[in-house]
Amino acid sequence: MSTPCQPRRGQPTRRRGARPGFSLLEITLVLVIIGMLMAVAAVNLLGGAERARKKTTKISMKTIQTSIKDYQLNHAGTPPTSLSVLVNDDYLEDTALKDGWDQQFYYTVSATNQERQYQLISNGPDKTPGTEDDISVWTMDAEGQN
Repeated sequence: MSTPCQPRRGQPTRRRGARPGFSLLEITLVLVIIGMLMAVAAVNLLGGAERARKKTTKISMKTIQTSIKDYQLNHAGTPPTSLSVLVNDDYLEDTALKDGWDQQFYYTVSATNQERQYQLISNGPDKTPGTEDDISVWTMDAEGQN
């Protein structure tokens, strides 16, 4: 039989007055790890949002391109003079006229180029026309799968 002052076999000994818990070093290490995980997650989420906007823009442009083709089939091969004509003639919903950055698409009819009778362009993330991040309906598939 053991005496009250001696611990039983197999039980850890505790000093008198010591409380169980974590040390400052352990808590700091856990906080650093959580911070690093949050930073990685934030970077991935922000990049994902930009990819989603690009993909949404490309899908909208494909939808508009299909509507233009339908219009041309019914109007002797001539493209519409503006995108609002597609909306007014029920070829397209008004909500499809904006890109992933909530900007209007740039659309113009080309009188000289028979292969590409029109231009359909999104100004891209910077919302500025004529920059390298612009997305054209004619080159968006060749740019890769971004």
